[in-house]
Amino acid sequence: MRTIGLIFDLHLMSDTHAEGERRKYDGVPRARRACEKLNEVGVDWTVAGGDLRTLASHYPHRTDWGRWHDDPDNKYYRKDFRRAKELLDDELDGEYHPIRGNHDRPLSVWEEFFPPEEYPQWFHFREDGARYVFLDSSPHQGYHHLTQTQNFVTAPQLSMLERLMDEDGEVPTFVFCHAPLAKHTELHPDWETGYTGAYRFTLNYPSVQHVLERGNTVLVNSGHYSSDHGRETTAVEGVKYVIARHLGGSDPDYAGDVRWMTVDADRREATVHYYDLSADEEGLLAEATW
Repeated sequence: MRTIGLIFDLHLMSDTHAEGERRKYDGVPRARRACEKLNEVGVDWTVAGGDLRTLASHYPHRTDWGRWHDDPDNKYYRKDFRRAKELLDDELDGEYHPIRGNHDRPLSVWEEFFPPEEYPQWFHFREDGARYVFLDSSPHQGYHHLTQTQNFVTAPQLSMLERLMDEDGEVPTFVFCHAPLAKHTELHPDWETGYTGAYRFTLNYPSVQHVLERGNTVLVNSGHYSSDHGRETTAVEGVKYVIARHLGGSDPDYAGDVRWMTVDADRREATVHYYDLSADEEGLLAEATW
């Protein structure tokens, strides 16, 4: 059996800046608490599921990503990524696999700290009778405003999924992607409306779902959108899509969920658990058999 840590949406920040520009918190204490919980659970490895850093301003429509705060050299982005990398290296007992979120920009700076030869943008591996697939829903460079990120899974990633499902469609498959690959409309009534509607999920999710359904895909874990709205598992054609509260948020007093997934390929069952840092309680989020 394998136990896998799921730490989505850390939203770390290196320090504060001028009033109204950088938020007055760094998120490190709650991220450390989340890592402590995963170490206590005894996970074999962890998925750092995107949005390791946070938006640098309260103004989501600003487009000058590389020039904020007199920052032509991306100084603050480098600080944020450095702090996130050092925290994950220092606080987690086991190895971890990072994937990008919409805040993890620009790509060029991300790759300074997570070089592609060591941390591919998207990849897969098999372990103990199960297959694990890591997708990148933010494949662009990232110099545009946050509500036009156009979360999507690229054609090469879809080709990889098609090949995996066609080569061995029976192996139980578990997928990780920052932006949701299904619509969790029960969490919020305006999931598809408003100026952030298309920002909340992966735009070409139907194409991804159709490929996943060709094989034995069991669970898909995502982050990105839910904040404090709740937790949900949505089933589409036998595949379960799981989402939970952000770990980090813009309120310095907020602390959300850290998750872990158990996979027992011999017994053909898997579960996803959550731990609520604010309430100091844990529970079962999803379970699946195949």
